[in-house]
Amino acid sequence: MNRSDILKPLSREHHTALVHVKRILEQAAKGEKAVLNYWQQEGAQLQAELADHFSEEESLVEGVQEPLLQRFREEHQALRLLMAAPNAENLQAFAHLLKAHIRFEERELFPCLEAHHYDRLQHNRHQ
Repeated sequence: MNRSDILKPLSREHHTALVHVKRILEQAAKGEKAVLNYWQQEGAQLQAELADHFSEEESLVEGVQEPLLQRFREEHQALRLLMAAPNAENLQAFAHLLKAHIRFEERELFPCLEAHHYDRLQHNRHQ
């Protein structure tokens, strides 16, 4: 899928996040202790990466009037809440939501932003 230069870095970061999703779900399948151990080792780094990623995305769409952004913002908030309370159930829910959220951004939101709001993205990128 071709992406504009503005969104390419975010799409690359999505790939890295999907690797974590896969690993979290693999560990969750092994049991509560395995997924908690994984989070203990990788969670702080992943939280930091996602905090930066979410912030960058949110800044990029500042001032964009687009109905899809409501879901975008709600899911960012839900992901933040799930990461802030890392038990086995929340981590599994986090992984599933993150996967669905990335799919939503790549298949629906990003194409819409590129087609209808590209000038605003460029403006925000240079702020």
